[in-house]
Amino acid sequence: MLDEYSIEQRATQIFDARSKEYFSEVLSCYAAGNYRSAVVMLWSVVVCDLLFKLQHLVDLYGDDKAKGILAEISKLQEANERSSEWESKMVELVAEQTQLLDFPERENLLHLQRQRHLAAHPVIDANFQLHRPNRDTARALIRNALDGLLTKAPILSKKIISDLVEDLEQASGILINDKRLRSYLESKYFSRFNPGVEKAVFKALWKFVFRLTDEKCEKNRAINYSALILLYGRNPAQFQAQVEADRDYFSTIAAGNSPIVYLIHFLSRSASIYMSLADHAKAVIQHTAEKETSARCLAWFIAPSLQEHADRLRAWIVAGDLPQIGRETWDALREISDSPEWEKTLVSLASAYYVASTSYDSADKRFNEAIRPLLPKFDLDDCITLIQGIERNDQTWGRRGACRDHRELRARAMEIDPAFNSTQYTVFNRHLN
Repeated sequence: MLDEYSIEQRATQIFDARSKEYFSEVLSCYAAGNYRSAVVMLWSVVVCDLLFKLQHLVDLYGDDKAKGILAEISKLQEANERSSEWESKMVELVAEQTQLLDFPERENLLHLQRQRHLAAHPVIDANFQLHRPNRDTARALIRNALDGLLTKAPILSKKIISDLVEDLEQASGILINDKRLRSYLESKYFSRFNPGVEKAVFKALWKFVFRLTDEKCEKNRAINYSALILLYGRNPAQFQAQVEADRDYFSTIAAGNSPIVYLIHFLSRSASIYMSLADHAKAVIQHTAEKETSARCLAWFIAPSLQEHADRLRAWIVAGDLPQIGRETWDALREISDSPEWEKTLVSLASAYYVASTSYDSADKRFNEAIRPLLPKFDLDDCITLIQGIERNDQTWGRRGACRDHRELRARAMEIDPAFNSTQYTVFNRHLN
């Protein structure tokens, strides 16, 4: 399998302009096959970039930890100008005291330093040959440096959280769908996060979406929720572990209806987190799922199985409780599972929902919101079952829009089986023309 990673393309995303200029020498050596020189220069670029980032934290945020690291490095340099001890010490201090590096990234950089020493010093083997890293080694070292450090912005989680939520509020009018929002967040924020920052942002967004009920949070709940979903999708296992490790925090949710409904929508995509919550949080979720329509539809994780949840929904739909299930809820139901069995179940639920209509207006809405989006998923038996249900309810076939809507249903049946003849269904057929 070909490695599609482009060092040249990734290099264009280096945060600091000075580091980007220095890195061009690494690229030049690497392209010419001078892998020893590329590795030696790469370590120099990494050291400079760490210094630039620490100074950035001092200049922009007045960060005390960054100040302390720079001061300690300065002391080490003054104590022994010829020693390079301060370089590895800086990597360790940055990893321990800031959010610029996590443990794997620290180890990658220290490994780079060891490779740099082998390449830079006259270490001669038994055959009197200088150490020369091969292309694959040089490429791996360059890639790790780019992804683990050079392309990341020097950020503080508290500052980035405030910037992010303010940015989302201002841009909510133009980031009108998940595709645009994902592209925006990946480019401006997510691609520069390390795991520590990711966890801090996830925790903050959880608070804004599921714990707070003030006017500002209510206004921005939808856009913050979308950002939370996109962030969670980057590393579900990491955030699952975070919830389990801090159960009390994540189990404290608002008493208001809106935050809990949003939480149920979230859990419908990540049901394993529901099991990590405390019992008092589960009780609040279960209560809301009994009272609010979209919550009841999506809270499948409360039932013993997805199929039993579907059976309960069907019983509720046909019992005459007259639920109004909107298009967004049907879309969310489709996202619960991509299995053919769940698709078949949804088609059956939508049909039951439509033929249970108790007025012309509700039938209009139900066909448009439930049947039409799923119609391409109907097989011939599904079409026939729906037609038979329509014949038993004049609120479906007697309305003005039935002619148009039911022609679409007949067209779907004939698309599957051109020999399909709707005239055998007298009531249904009579209202098609």
